[in-house]
Amino acid sequence: MNLVRATVRGAMWTIGAGVGARALGLVGTLAVTRFIAPDDYGEVSVAVVVVLTANQFSTLGLGQFLIARQNAPRSTAFHVTVFHVVLGALALLASLALGRTLGGWFDAPGMSRYLPGLLVSGLLDRVAYVPERILVRDLRFRAVSVARTVGDVVYSVVCVAMAAWGFGGAAIVLGNVARSVLRAALFVFAVELRDWAEPSRLSMRQTKELLAFGVPMSLGALCAFASRRWDNLLVSRFFGPGPAGMYNLAYNLADVPAIQVGEQIGDVLVPSFARLEESRRPDALVRSVTLLALVVFPLAIGLGAVAPTLVRAIFDAKWLPMAPMLVLLSALSVTRPVGWTVESYLQARELPRIIMGLEGFKLVALLVSIVTIGRGGPLYTCAAVGVAFGAHALLAMWAVHLVDRVSFARMVAGIGSALVACVPMIAAVLAMRHGLAAQGGVPPALGLVAEVAAGSVGYAVGAFLVARSTAYDLVHRVVDALRSHA
Repeated sequence: MNLVRATVRGAMWTIGAGVGARALGLVGTLAVTRFIAPDDYGEVSVAVVVVLTANQFSTLGLGQFLIARQNAPRSTAFHVTVFHVVLGALALLASLALGRTLGGWFDAPGMSRYLPGLLVSGLLDRVAYVPERILVRDLRFRAVSVARTVGDVVYSVVCVAMAAWGFGGAAIVLGNVARSVLRAALFVFAVELRDWAEPSRLSMRQTKELLAFGVPMSLGALCAFASRRWDNLLVSRFFGPGPAGMYNLAYNLADVPAIQVGEQIGDVLVPSFARLEESRRPDALVRSVTLLALVVFPLAIGLGAVAPTLVRAIFDAKWLPMAPMLVLLSALSVTRPVGWTVESYLQARELPRIIMGLEGFKLVALLVSIVTIGRGGPLYTCAAVGVAFGAHALLAMWAVHLVDRVSFARMVAGIGSALVACVPMIAAVLAMRHGLAAQGGVPPALGLVAEVAAGSVGYAVGAFLVARSTAYDLVHRVVDALRSHA
């Protein structure tokens, strides 16, 4: 199969499924926030971060070894399975034991009651992890997308139903458990048991090889996780669970383009870069960054542009202070996918120490920004987060320039053209909002539809004026993937 076509098709599957699930998730979030107070939402969010932190600390980057080493024997997968499940169980039990202490420190004393259910969810995710990595390695993106999407749909349905029945923050916990049960079942049955759990003797040589690759990857992944999650803990400590709940929800919404488009493309690019000839990788990276910017930037910047209308349209009055947070945090989805794409390239090059250094820089920049600039208030924290992620994206591009002489100027030019193409989009959204207000206004939901439509037209004009060749390249690759599939 043509590798470029397989990559584009894989990206289309993962993005399409992810966006569909996220749309349903957005509807679910709207319903849940009408039954759960910001304080409860903040406490359960802190509990989720605590469990995910324990999970991340015990992840040694071993699953990525299976993707980077395409021909690894089955005994390697068994080693990864054993270490991943056992270490995860120990770390998650430790988080349960420390729950009350951590809850007091983060000014979320009620969060410990959510930990047992989240512990069950985390253990199920550990079991499903290796089969999922094998599916990604084998370019079976359809199976991965279906499992993720079905799991997210079930999560939304269970959360809404439980919240409506008065379960409060526990509704989110039950939704996580339901999603983990379903995903684990789908991933486990999609991969032959012998491919990941066929017993073999644990080997010290194999273990050392895994750790040599995985530990730097794990440290980098831990820094990446911390830069995405620990800001929630700091907001809770500095400003209390209510603002933390609003910040967490705004962050999750702002992260939609990055997670559902940027991260999905990153998952596809790792095995694709690994299969590509080394001489072709630098040009492929430049093209990937340029195309990614053209796809993700309008989603991210457009989300920020319509944020005030969006919040008024889908949330009730107690969540309205979240709107300016969403405007500022939309910068996340502009910068994060660039860093992911570059790190996918470095992972395929088997350079985990550089990834570790980049993620360490991002975490330090984020924490320093929050404890200095961010102490001024939640909005200052939102601005600090955008600055830290932007600095990481620039440093990542400079790193691959130094390593493989990948053109820094071409990557910046591609990103710059996508940013400029967004200017007509912003102008169109603001003009539509002003025009509707001058006519006496319309219901927020109708105003949101009008602003999104105006912004879409504005970006289409901007893209074909400023980034015409890249836009045609993107359209050509999508059409080619669709034709080959048909």
